[in-house]
Order: sequence, then structure tokens, then C-alpha cells
Amino acid sequence: MAAPRVAPRLLFLFTEVCANGGIQRFNQTILDSCGRLGIQCQVLSLNDSPASIAKTLTPDNSSIVGFSGDRRRFAIAVAGALLRGRYDRVFIGHINFLLLTIGILALQPFNRAPTMLVAHGIEVWSGIGRARSYALSRVTGILCVSNYTRRRILEQAPALIADRLIRFPNALADTWGHVVAAPSTPSLAAHFILSVTRLDRGDRYKGIATVIEAFSMLADDSMHYLVVGHGNDLSFLQLVAERYGVKDRVHFMSGVSDSELIALYQQCQAFVLPSGKEGFGIVFLEAMFFGAPVIAAREKGAVDVVRDGDTGLSVRFGDTIAIKEAIERIVSDTRLREHVCANGRALVTEGGPFTFAGFTRRCAQTFEVGETIVA
Repeated sequence: MAAPRVAPRLLFLFTEVCANGGIQRFNQTILDSCGRLGIQCQVLSLNDSPASIAKTLTPDNSSIVGFSGDRRRFAIAVAGALLRGRYDRVFIGHINFLLLTIGILALQPFNRAPTMLVAHGIEVWSGIGRARSYALSRVTGILCVSNYTRRRILEQAPALIADRLIRFPNALADTWGHVVAAPSTPSLAAHFILSVTRLDRGDRYKGIATVIEAFSMLADDSMHYLVVGHGNDLSFLQLVAERYGVKDRVHFMSGVSDSELIALYQQCQAFVLPSGKEGFGIVFLEAMFFGAPVIAAREKGAVDVVRDGDTGLSVRFGDTIAIKEAIERIVSDTRLREHVCANGRALVTEGGPFTFAGFTRRCAQTFEVGETIVA
């Protein structure tokens, strides 16, 4: 009988874990998967604070140290961890940490741990110059969350060995299956469409202003639009709603709990996020899991998840008329609605490509962990 394999020890260099957002959700999911596999995870997180970490339930096998945005302290801690060389693998969670990591590892030419980088989206779609191309050539593997991200890296750094760029899509976090939806509140509109996203000025490519314009064109004036998120562009979006005469029916919500968010997904007429620059779009999976029909832009990583007329509806980015028509179709066509909801949910349930179980299997293969391991 073969002896059980000892689980590897991994060092994760993350921007943030204990917060909401696509990259944060990915980081949470990969730590949960490693916990299931018995992998020992040491996490150095640039933007997490001791307070945010204390409020977050983390897997038993994970230890997170946060630096509250202090780049100097973070860099010193990364250097100390890498030079001690006590890890079987190093996982770089953002390309901004790539040069730092490869530079430090160059000081330790012997017994270097295999190093992997996860490439999410917009941060790698441009700006890969000579230095980053060289650093990318030094990592063991590049995990790309979408086909578009993989293609953009290769277009900028064609000398890279293509087989080292592995498609590694995100998945629905396992924790969603254990959260109970909050009861609907009497003040909630009976008919509404929903968006969940950041509302920062730099994120106008998410398309919220375009949705507001499309929403104002709907014939059904009993429909409301709920936007869950926060950011420094809120006042601009409120002005947009006022300009189009729908400020009383467009509602911006922040501080929404997971249980409240589930209720919104379950009750909305459609989840609408026609973003032009999604690296993947974890919120599409969340919406699909809880039965919301999805409308997305036919762009970037979103096309890996939202297939027009199959798992949702897709429109041309920035096309206000197309968004309006898609909302009207999904609301009025019961057969279409049921079809895309069923196929969308199949992506994130048993046997689907974006399940937590499938994600964990990808982790096991990537980190070379056998089915039988010991901590």
C-alpha cells in the first residue's frame, strides 16, 4: 500500500482576502479549496488589516498576516519568507508582486520553490514590458482566469511557453451554499433589475450609467433598479439617474449582507452588468446559482460564462438600445427566462465547470496534491 502523501506548504502573496470583490472572492475560494486538501497556507496580504482578518472565518490550515496597505512592511515580510525557503510553492496573487518576488528569489538560486502567478484581468491586459516578460518567463506556471486573459498575455509576451499559461477559471465559493436568504422586506420593490459591482470612477467600464439610461427607456414604469455597491462615483451615478428622470426608481445600496444579497438575486427580474472589462465576473456565477437571469456585455472574460441565449443574454458593450431590449425580452419571455436560468445554474451545480468541487480538483492538480494526504 502506497504511503500517504504529505501536503505541501504554500506561501500566498495576496492583495486582499477579507473583503468583497472579484479578486478577493477568488482568494477566499482558493484558500477554502486548499483547506479541503489539507494544504498548509501562509498568507501575506498587503491590504488586509488585523481587524478585518479577525472578523473573517478562515480555514484551519490557513494563517493570514495583514499589512494594512503598508507596502514597505509587506515587502520586508515577503523577502524574509522567501529567503527562509520553507515553502514548497509560492503563489503570487497579483502581477504587481511579480518583480518583487522574482527579484528576491534570484538571491536564492538553490532549492527555490516553484512559483506561480494568477492573472485575473485588466491588470495584465496591457503594460507587460520587457522586465515583466522576463519575470513571467521565470515562473513555473501562470494561472489565467479566462481565455481572453491568457490570449492577452501571450500577445504581449509571445516568447513565453504557451503550455505554462493554464486556464484556471474562478468558481462559486462553497460558502454560498450555507448562507440562508434573508426574508424580503416590505419596502423592497416588487419588480426590479439588479446590479452588484464597485462604483468607483475608474470602474465606469462596468456600464452602470448605460444601464440607467436603458432603464429609463423601459415602458414599464413600475420597474425599479437596485445597484448594490459603494465607491467614489456614487454622486455621478445619482446625477445620471436624475438626468434621465428615474432617480425615484434607481436605488443605491451599500452594506448589504450575504443573506440580503441572496434574497436580491432570487427576487430580481434580471441581473444586469454589461461590463466591458471583466476578467471573469464572479458575480455572474452568484446570480446564476440563485436563479437570476443574467445580462452581460459580449466582452473579455464574461464570454466564458455568459453565452447569448443559452446561459444568459449578451449585448454589445455600450449599446443602450440592446440593453433595454434584453431586459424587456427576459422579463416578458417566460420560456427564455426559464431556459437561461436553468442553463446558467447548471454551470455552478453538480458537474458544472464552475463549481467549488471542480475548482478544488484544479487546485489539487496544480499543486500536485494526491487524493490521500496528511497535514
